[in-house]
Amino acid sequence: MKAIYKREMRMYFHSMTGYVFIGFFVLVTALYFSMMNILMMSPQFEYVFSSVIMTFLLLAPMLTMRLLSEETKQKTDQLLLTTPVSIVGIVLGKYAAAMTVFLIALGITALFPVILLVYGTIAVAQIFCSYIGFFLLGGIFLAVGLWISSLTDNMIVAAVGTFVAVFLLLMTESIVSSASGSVAFSLLFAVVLAALFALYFYNNTKSKPYTLVTFGVLLAVIAVLYFVRPTWFDGLAGRFGMLFAVLTRYSYFAMGILDVSAVVYMLSFIGLFLYFTVRVVEKKRWA
Repeated sequence: MKAIYKREMRMYFHSMTGYVFIGFFVLVTALYFSMMNILMMSPQFEYVFSSVIMTFLLLAPMLTMRLLSEETKQKTDQLLLTTPVSIVGIVLGKYAAAMTVFLIALGITALFPVILLVYGTIAVAQIFCSYIGFFLLGGIFLAVGLWISSLTDNMIVAAVGTFVAVFLLLMTESIVSSASGSVAFSLLFAVVLAALFALYFYNNTKSKPYTLVTFGVLLAVIAVLYFVRPTWFDGLAGRFGMLFAVLTRYSYFAMGILDVSAVVYMLSFIGLFLYFTVRVVEKKRWA
C-alpha cells in the first residue's frame, strides 16, 4: 500500500493535477471568504464551505478519473495486480493519495479562519466541525469517483460518470422532495431498481436467460406488493433517496454538531464504495 501511495503522490505532483486541484480549490475558497467574511464582515466561515461544495463537480473527477482507468487503458493493471501488494492495498493506496491532495488543499484554507480569529471572535468549535464534515463529504465523492474510474478504461468517461454521480448526490434532497410524493413515481422507481439489479446480476453471470428470469420475478414481486399493499409504495422513493442524502448529514457539521450517526454514515458510505472498487478490480484479476 505504501508503495502505491508514493507512486500516486508522485503522479499528482509530477503532473499538474495536484497543483491545479489545490490552486483551484484554494482560489474558490478565498473568493467566497473575501465576499462572505471580509466584505460582509461576518465571522461565520462555515458558510464558505456550504458555497464551495459545488466545486466537487469538477474537483472529484479531476482527482479520480485517471486512478484506475488509466491503468486499464495502458495495460499496466495486470502488472499492478501481480505485485506483492493486495488488491485492498492497491485501492486504499490510490484512495489515500487522492485524500492527501484534498487534505493539503483543505489545510491551506485553514489560514482563513485564523485571519478571522486574529481580528475578531469566531465559533472555533463550529468551524472545526465544518472542517471534519467537509473532509468526510469530500471523502465520499472521491470514493465514488475511484469506483467509477475502476469501471472503465476511458478517463473522459470516468470524469463524466463522476460528475453525474456527484451531481446526483448533491441534488438528492431536491429530487426526492419534488417527486417522491407520487405513488406512480415510487412504483416506477421500484421497477428501475429491479432493472438495475438485473443488470448487476447479468454483469456477474453473463447469462441472459437467468437475468430475464430474475427481472421477471422482481417485477412479479412488485406487482403483488402493489395490489396487496399499495400503501407500502407511499414515499418509497423518498425513503430510498434519503439513504444517499449526503448533504443532510453534512448540514449537522455545518451547524457545529459533531453527530456520531452522521460520522458513521459517511465513513460507511466511503467504505461501501471502496469495497465496490475492490470487487471490480478483483474481478479484473480473474477475467
